[in-house]
Amino acid sequence: MKVETIQLTTHNGVGWLKLNRPKKLNALNETLLREMKTAIDEFEQDDAVRVIVLVGEGRAFSSGQDLTIESDADYGEYLEDVYHPLVRALFSSRKPIIAGIHGVVAGAGLSLALAADVRIVAKSTKFSSAFIKIGLVADAGGPYHLRRLMRDDLALDWLWSGSTIDSEAAHTFGLVTELVEDAMYTERLTSYAETLAAKSPVAVQGMKALMRAASFEEGLSEEIEWQRKCGDTDVHRQAMQAFLMK
Repeated sequence: MKVETIQLTTHNGVGWLKLNRPKKLNALNETLLREMKTAIDEFEQDDAVRVIVLVGEGRAFSSGQDLTIESDADYGEYLEDVYHPLVRALFSSRKPIIAGIHGVVAGAGLSLALAADVRIVAKSTKFSSAFIKIGLVADAGGPYHLRRLMRDDLALDWLWSGSTIDSEAAHTFGLVTELVEDAMYTERLTSYAETLAAKSPVAVQGMKALMRAASFEEGLSEEIEWQRKCGDTDVHRQAMQAFLMK
């Protein structure tokens, strides 16, 4: 696909989606959001891609929405038409999504990062949900994911404050999967993604699906289906044969 605001590469089973507006700290505009949606859809259909990684070019993951949007725009319509298709694509992806976060992650950029399954974070990163400072509610799926990851009272307190927190505080809140020294961040992110991509894709996707089960009974039903699928893979058969031959 031809792109203007993102970079796409594939290596060792990993599809890398890099936000590429570094002079704007990867602020999100309509073009970027639509290109991200198309890229996620294409990675989802590409069997060579087993893991999807979201990263930002330059000094930040994303500073959030590009505020040069017209002030008289219908924000609800913009969310519905531009953000929500991408948010739904991230949420419904069968494949693991990793957000590699450095520099600044703020506003709607934070919402997109929270939609990932795993967040590998450079220690110098600053987290900000500054919607309240411009009189808006958090959006782009952010409140849903904060509710999933944090205690409700702590999430509300942070959203109401509009404050910026460091990576250690974000880790305490449950927003960080792994904190990494800045000098090792890229190496660790690559290693994590490629190691995951080398595992059984059926088992990896199945575990993600089971963690998303809506209820206990639904989870039990899905266990049956996924274990059946996993048991029918060459990866499983070869692993069992190797184990029995020890």
